[in-house]
Amino acid sequence: MIGYAVIGSDDIDSAGKFYDPIAQLLGARRIHAFDRGIFYGVTEFELAVVTPFNGEAMRPGNGTMVALKAPSRKVVNEVHALALETGGIDEGAPGIRRREESGFYGAYFRDPEGNKLCVYRMGPA
Repeated sequence: MIGYAVIGSDDIDSAGKFYDPIAQLLGARRIHAFDRGIFYGVTEFELAVVTPFNGEAMRPGNGTMVALKAPSRKVVNEVHALALETGGIDEGAPGIRRREESGFYGAYFRDPEGNKLCVYRMGPA
């Protein structure tokens, strides 16, 4: 099981402006912040946005994606719209993936620095 995920940023202040409202929609908040990063979660950190430890420029991973669980399909739609309104790039509009009976409803976007994310809800509408 995954304990938490980390994505890179070269500008923590800008990343915070992008991720703070997304975290709020998902029922999470800043758990910890320091000069190199911000950790988000509900009771403990689950997603960290940090500058690379080695001091080099951040580079999004090819084929790397973080998926964020939403409490409803409505929140999936809201997070996707908010991401695009605040500088994110659309990678797939909200909708059923695979077949309706799978119950996977997701949307995909990249943050302003190129990290790919999915926000999703499993289960019936």
